[in-house]
Amino acid sequence: MDDTATGFRLGEAGFFAWGTRFDAVVRDFEGTGYASRTLPCSEAYGFATCSAAPSSPRPDRPVLSVTYELATIAGPARNLFAPLVMRLGAPQTIQRDELSPHANSPDHVVLHANWRTAEGMPIGLSLYGAPRATEFGDSAGALYLSWGDLEAAAAPWIDEWRAANEAVAQAAQSPGGIARYSVAYDVRASDARDPHRIANRCLSAPELLDTPHSIAHGLGDRGFALWSDATSKRWHLSTSACTIVLGGSDTSRVRVASVEPARGGGFSSIDIGGWWVRDAWKSRAIEEAARALEGVPGLTIERSSGHDV
Repeated sequence: MDDTATGFRLGEAGFFAWGTRFDAVVRDFEGTGYASRTLPCSEAYGFATCSAAPSSPRPDRPVLSVTYELATIAGPARNLFAPLVMRLGAPQTIQRDELSPHANSPDHVVLHANWRTAEGMPIGLSLYGAPRATEFGDSAGALYLSWGDLEAAAAPWIDEWRAANEAVAQAAQSPGGIARYSVAYDVRASDARDPHRIANRCLSAPELLDTPHSIAHGLGDRGFALWSDATSKRWHLSTSACTIVLGGSDTSRVRVASVEPARGGGFSSIDIGGWWVRDAWKSRAIEEAARALEGVPGLTIERSSGHDV
């Protein structure tokens, strides 16, 4: 569709090449995680639109997708489907739900279709059962545009991520000290089978590194370890799948939660960036690890409590 192979359009804001960081598009965004902002946009790719919402895994990473809210039209919303078929051919997948008892609701999607352009760009369309009120006017549906090339998006950060892994592997050859803990819940959130594993980590959670074999050995699915390098200056937390180096920009804030049973069974947890472990409420392992982390320089420990509702 037009120039979608090289970039995306945001109405009056103009054209942006794929690879443009989110914080170069939305300069006043606050936050460090998933980033999205709905912007006014009156036209996109031949459609009248209400808005455009670029999004990215983090504000310091490239925009990976844009959602355009399509303006309502005089005829049925399904008339917005035909122009895409004429331009892109038959969709790869299509789902219809026009016979649902909720089919006339603005919260119901009556048609969803997906295409992939000749250049490999994913494009999607959702049509609502009735006009949906949005910040910038009533919408008949949404048009989704994605970059689709995660490796290209992550390329600027891959060398840095690999160098960080090499540093951790080197530190693990002669650790200064290691404390191992065991919990009752599975903490091995492995992405080893993800064909885009490295790209996804570089884009979403670059602080998550691979755990060296010497540290992973014996941890299994329910173990984690706090360990330092030979100088005891760099500290790490590891499960058998993921390791973080403590004290970095994404790994200095330690969130320790103790949530009492209520409707749920309660839990104890430690979260640092994208790294986490969970256990039962009043977990001895979580508390011992939290106390050990209090002695690691450069960390801020934030404790919270509540009820598992």
